[in-house]
Amino acid sequence: MDLFAQTQKYHQAGDFEQALAGYQALLADDLDNPQFSYLLALLFFEKGRRDEAAHWFTRVVTLAPEAAPAHYNLGIIFFEQGDYPKAAQAYEEAAKLCPEDADIFFNLALTRKKLGQFDKAFSCYQKVLALTPDAEDVLYNLGVLCKDLHHHADSIWFFEKVVKNNPDHTQALNNLGYLYHMEREVDKAIATYQKLITLDYNATMAGHMLAALTGQTTATAPEGYIRTVFDSFSEHYEESLVDKLGYTVPAQLRAMLTGKNSHRFPTTLDMGCGTGLSGEAFQDLTEKLIGLDLSPKMLEVAGKKGLYDSLHETDICSFLRENKASFDLILAADVFIYIGDLSEIFTLVKKRAAVGGLFLFSTELAAQDFCLKPMGRYGHAEYYIRGLAQESGFSVLKVTAASIRKEKEEWIAGNLYLLRA
Repeated sequence: MDLFAQTQKYHQAGDFEQALAGYQALLADDLDNPQFSYLLALLFFEKGRRDEAAHWFTRVVTLAPEAAPAHYNLGIIFFEQGDYPKAAQAYEEAAKLCPEDADIFFNLALTRKKLGQFDKAFSCYQKVLALTPDAEDVLYNLGVLCKDLHHHADSIWFFEKVVKNNPDHTQALNNLGYLYHMEREVDKAIATYQKLITLDYNATMAGHMLAALTGQTTATAPEGYIRTVFDSFSEHYEESLVDKLGYTVPAQLRAMLTGKNSHRFPTTLDMGCGTGLSGEAFQDLTEKLIGLDLSPKMLEVAGKKGLYDSLHETDICSFLRENKASFDLILAADVFIYIGDLSEIFTLVKKRAAVGGLFLFSTELAAQDFCLKPMGRYGHAEYYIRGLAQESGFSVLKVTAASIRKEKEEWIAGNLYLLRA
């Protein structure tokens, strides 16, 4: 058996060392052989040695520019390494050589989306659909792409097509529940949430939203739901909230301290700190800044800003029960919209507030003590907050009406509160 045949046999049998030695010997005699270079690249690729695989695939496309599989595999490697411009270039070359290969266009679409080239990504997905009509993963990804672009009607169309072909496609149903809810197609949203509960997929979220749409009021949103929501939004949270929804609650809370700007707080607790928007607004007013949040991905973003002395992945009540420190300023910006019954929090905040310490927070409005509103957030009545303040030992220094954020281009009304222990 000649060396090439024997080396291929070693390769097919998974004998990496023998195959490697064989290909190296073959290349020593014929360095410019693109087939030997390709097989060596493939050997490294299969072993997970991506840098060495990329080196030899690059040599292949230099020697044989028409070698589409080498371009394609380079695209995979560059995509995995996060080098999306190079991945796109490699997939483009492969697509020119194999214009009927749906997989190439599918991966190119994923790459274009990573680069923020949504129109090009959409075109690639359309090409895949032309080659493989009704491809479920393509229809689903087009739905996600349209959702990311806030083209809700188009997104719903693609997800409904997925569900028509596969009624139990849980991810498509999950997105449809959200989109129906956002578009206020209440009956469809309710039916979709019920279906998700039946399928036991994201049932915690579905149950919470079902309660919101059917007029039930629970004591608090489930921790798992909150964590999942904010983990999923962490990368684009500030862009969505600040740029698109006009969110300025931290700055508005800062303005509540008018006349106190010369005062620095020794220790500040930022409850539900998220990505650190409140930390940015108050960092110059505090000597020590502590943040806590349920979402590890939000905390990761906050940590990169270097604002906080410490960050804690925990719920508010657990932190306040277990941490015995006292705080001079306690913040909760847009946090209580996920908690209905605030009685325990007020009691615990009072225990952790320094004498004369300030408690500064926002709420959305409600006509009763507290209620779960149709969009899944809680509102609180001013009389309810004043009653809790009195019961727990706070004096109300200031209450200010505020616009919290936009929803469907309309401002959500709320209140800002400044209490003193």
